[in-house]
Amino acid sequence: MLGNLALVAGLLISTITLSTDIGSTEPHVLAGFLVATGIGLRLEAAIRESGA
Repeated sequence: MLGNLALVAGLLISTITLSTDIGSTEPHVLAGFLVATGIGLRLEAAIRESGA
């Protein structure tokens, strides 16, 4: 659940800042970290669920 939330937050931040501020890269870096964290959390949950 937390992984999904991080993914959605990262993609939302990226979408909002892309349409409003083209010159700034800091929000996109934050969005990238959130997306990467979300993917990692989802992978960890999948591994734990499979019993490996």
